[in-house]
Amino acid sequence: VYTMYTTPGCPDPTGYAEEDDGDDYENATPSYKDLPPKPATPVPWLSQKSASPGCCQERLVVCLCVLVVVSLLLGCLGLAVALIKYQEVVEELKMLTFQQMAWQANVTGIAGLAGLKKDIDHVRADTNQSLVELRGLLDCRRVTCPEGWVPFEGKCYYFSPNTKSWDEARKFCQENYSHLVIISSFAEQNFVAKAHRSPRVYWLGLHDKDKEGDWRWLDGSPVTLSFILHAANELHG
Repeated sequence: VYTMYTTPGCPDPTGYAEEDDGDDYENATPSYKDLPPKPATPVPWLSQKSASPGCCQERLVVCLCVLVVVSLLLGCLGLAVALIKYQEVVEELKMLTFQQMAWQANVTGIAGLAGLKKDIDHVRADTNQSLVELRGLLDCRRVTCPEGWVPFEGKCYYFSPNTKSWDEARKFCQENYSHLVIISSFAEQNFVAKAHRSPRVYWLGLHDKDKEGDWRWLDGSPVTLSFILHAANELHG
């Protein structure tokens, strides 16, 4: 005979076991160690703080590079302007130096102009005298004279229709490569007296500038014809 013991108030292990298992599964909470690890969420302010030093350094380097480039450009521009100004100053200095030299040359030229003119007159007179002597040596009987000039014994004579002083007449003759007439013979004196056929009085190449009363021709030779000397004394007196 088998004896079965029961305890009142205790559930049937077979009848309630499934219900209890269902309730336990629904209400159960897994332990912390069994949960999968959560992905790390970046914190904005922490990430900005960690990245800010590198960005600031890069910006600083860029700014420094820009400043260096701008400084170089400004330096080159200033140097170019300075060179241009220097070139202008040099050119102006050259011009002033040239003007000063020209002014000094003009002053020197003006100072020596009177002496130069006198030298030119002497050279012209000597040249005319040389031409006259050359014509005499060549014995040029047939001479072609310019228009308005009268030939005589290899010479050309011009009787001016205008009134001039002795100095003006002498200058006119020198400008035309000639000289006031120097009478060296009676034939020439007669030719001069008759050729112009005018009551006008013409100047001769005769003067007493060196010594009063000492009449001489322009070539320095003394007067040998008495009638010419007499006429000259009357004209001078």
